Amino acid sequence: MYMGGKSIKKLGFLIVLLLAGMLFVSGCAEEPAGEDAGEEETSIIDNETGEGAIPGQEEESPIGGEEGIIPGEEEPALGENETGGDNQTIVETAEAAGYTTFASIVRDAGLEDTLNEGTYTVFAPTNEAFDALPEGTLNNLSEDNQDLNVMLTYHVVEGEYMASDLEDGQLLTTVQSEMIPVNITGEEIIIGNANVVEPDIIASNGVIHGINKVLIPPGL
Repeated sequence: MYMGGKSIKKLGFLIVLLLAGMLFVSGCAEEPAGEDAGEEETSIIDNETGEGAIPGQEEESPIGGEEGIIPGEEEPALGENETGGDNQTIVETAEAAGYTTFASIVRDAGLEDTLNEGTYTVFAPTNEAFDALPEGTLNNLSEDNQDLNVMLTYHVVEGEYMASDLEDGQLLTTVQSEMIPVNITGEEIIIGNANVVEPDIIASNGVIHGINKVLIPPGL
């Protein structure tokens, strides 16, 4: 049957609409599948831990098996080197501070335990101060334990006197029972006839002041 031109055009137009409708329905049916696929990618399961990994937030494993350091929780830096402090006694502190001759003589005289049992202020001569003694003086003292004890205890005062506690004209009673004078001129502290060259060396049971001369008690 022959169809007019207008009928052919209408038929073609209907076919185009039908095809467009079919394409639209097909697109809507595929869209959820695409979303499901996207969700699967964002919920990848870690094969080792079984936990979900959020993209962009994966944990970095520590290098070389070492534990990671959390910012703001770095290990504290080691403190400055402090002589004595809360851990060392007076004799140990004197030795650590370089007053090795004094510490050695105290041990030889058997006074270390005595100095560990109380709180003391010790005026410790430097190694150079002992070296400056007249030849044979130290050997002679070492041969007589009583004289050695008298000399050493003349350097020790009961109680703790920091440099700031010492006053000009003050008289300190030593463990040896003699008095020892304190003279202060400006920033210079003089104990007997010796200058304090290193004040306030803190020990667990007192304080040490380094002096540049060995103090010899009267009558020795």
